[in-house]
Amino acid sequence: MWIDAFIRGRYLVAALGESQSPPWWRSEATSPVGRRMLERLFPRTVLAASLETASRTASLEHDTRIGRVGAYHLFRLRIADEAAIRERLHLPDTTSRLAELAALADAQARLEALATLAGSASAAGSQGPVFCGAADASRRDRTLQAIAASYVAGFRSGTPVYPYLDGGV
Repeated sequence: MWIDAFIRGRYLVAALGESQSPPWWRSEATSPVGRRMLERLFPRTVLAASLETASRTASLEHDTRIGRVGAYHLFRLRIADEAAIRERLHLPDTTSRLAELAALADAQARLEALATLAGSASAAGSQGPVFCGAADASRRDRTLQAIAASYVAGFRSGTPVYPYLDGGV
């Protein structure tokens, strides 16, 4: 299902972006220390809270770097898609999937999981905003694969990338 794939992609990219040197965004919400702090406030939904916190920080960074009105990205999709993701985040099976992702101890394991999400898609080494298609196609597998492939290339080269979808505005 597309929602599960986007949640998986968000968590992996959020965690990898936080752990880069220098970090692509500064939230540390997916780190063990960040999760322990959030666990005090959100004991039953700490992983969802961690993802939402990191996603908000990453979203602001993407919006600033992309600098286009009407552009969407991994951390800010159309309103209906965001509502579906938020609803799904608090289901027990999603919590167990997030726990599996949080258990990936190092950046290399997370990068390999993100590369698996990219499938056979590949991206040229670029930096900054990267166009990955139309927002209307965001629920298609190949759109998320193109986004994931852009991030994989960026993380491997150590160059920040901000894949985006055109909203047609």
